Amino acid sequence: MAATESELSDGTPFGSYDYLSRNTSAEYVRLLALIAEQSPGAQTLLAAIEGREGAEPLFQDPLVRRTLEDGVLTLLRGLDAIDAATLSEVLLCAAAHAEAGERSMLDATARCVPLGSAPGHSFVWADDRPATVPGRRFVEEVLKRLPGFGIEVPTDEQVQLLDEGVHLALQVTPSLARSALSHLRTVVVGDFEGAGPPINALTAPGLSGVVFLSPHALSDRAAVAETLVHESIHLKFLDIEYVHALFPVGFRPYSSPRITPDWHQDDERYGGWPLDRLLTSMQVYLSLAVFFGLAAERRGDDFHAPDDCVARADRCATRATWLFTAAQDYLDHLSPAGREFVTWMGGMLALLRVT
Repeated sequence: MAATESELSDGTPFGSYDYLSRNTSAEYVRLLALIAEQSPGAQTLLAAIEGREGAEPLFQDPLVRRTLEDGVLTLLRGLDAIDAATLSEVLLCAAAHAEAGERSMLDATARCVPLGSAPGHSFVWADDRPATVPGRRFVEEVLKRLPGFGIEVPTDEQVQLLDEGVHLALQVTPSLARSALSHLRTVVVGDFEGAGPPINALTAPGLSGVVFLSPHALSDRAAVAETLVHESIHLKFLDIEYVHALFPVGFRPYSSPRITPDWHQDDERYGGWPLDRLLTSMQVYLSLAVFFGLAAERRGDDFHAPDDCVARADRCATRATWLFTAAQDYLDHLSPAGREFVTWMGGMLALLRVT
């Protein structure tokens, strides 16, 4: 169990946050250089980070990343992803924070509350009417990806519970929780309007580092600890996929082969997973098997009872194994890195069964 935790948390090339962070940051610096000739804001930001140590965390900021990607889509591919004025405003703002030696930008341009015990530079979004261009841009990007989602200003009690959940997760599994939560930058509290299956927590591709939580998910510190680790592993997978390209060029989830997990066979609403969801869920279930397995041994104040943790660990390990077995039928749809990722998962599952 401890060896699996160590590999999941710090193994290279898919586990280590430091490795993934360096490589994602380098990729965004490359994107920045690509648009510098056409964007004065990009040129200013590039000059601001040149030769400066400590600029790397700035490229983990969700809005900086989204803006650079949209800048490339607009300036180099001719798509209408962002207007020139907004691109300039956001990148000039990022440059100012880089020159000031700050680790983030979004929380300085909108009302945010630090997530005090989280690794790195994480915060809770607390602005229902952002007054700045970067703040408004972030809200627009959220609503573009999550139609019908209503952003809420969290209460002091909810922020406190989030902080306690992070603290508990780090207490229960220090290495695994640290590695996962390092990929978390922003927690947004809110809910969807109208009918439909309840969604307590989710991430959104295209908004790296952001977790969306329903107020219903903020019930107790044990549930919050589990949810934040779970969703942060999805964020970690997004970073892994960005660095390593787990799928061939041209892969799109909507045209992917579909798999319905064994535990969703009786409810079609939750079936039909594309391959990227299969892989990220495999990583989540393996990680949670370790999380609950170690929790049964170490425990933290107010966490689940040991017998409950053992049962949850067994269920998660069973599901991760089912997904690993299912993935063997689709290896031809993955890139070499994707096949290596699946092999990595299988090695840890084998190790987990031995221990």
